[in-house]
Amino acid sequence: MTEFERITVSPSVLGAFLSSLPCLGGPWDDAFHREFCSKCTAENCDACQHEAERNNPAWWLELIHTGTGPVRTESRNPYRKQAAALRMEAMHQRDRFGRDMLAKELESAAASIEDLLRETEDSR
Repeated sequence: MTEFERITVSPSVLGAFLSSLPCLGGPWDDAFHREFCSKCTAENCDACQHEAERNNPAWWLELIHTGTGPVRTESRNPYRKQAAALRMEAMHQRDRFGRDMLAKELESAAASIEDLLRETEDSR
């Protein structure tokens, strides 16, 4: 078994490894602040009701990945997440496998979802 295999056997093992690293912060801290702190009205963080997630990479590893870069979305809307996932897959197909035709079809499907979302939002 390699060291990589040992620390990636599960999200909890990887989370424990990441939290043992001597670093001031990580992407899990940014996600924690976006998810909990930005909505919190408490005046004191000492009694944080989300202490289990605080400074916890294992919590972050369980989050659904919704894309990075030009396809990133933090929306909780499942249709926006689906469109972002389609765009991410299109990038992957084009960059990794050179499948431009498939990538164009995936991007077209994502655009259709985004158009429908705009229409429903405009009608509200």
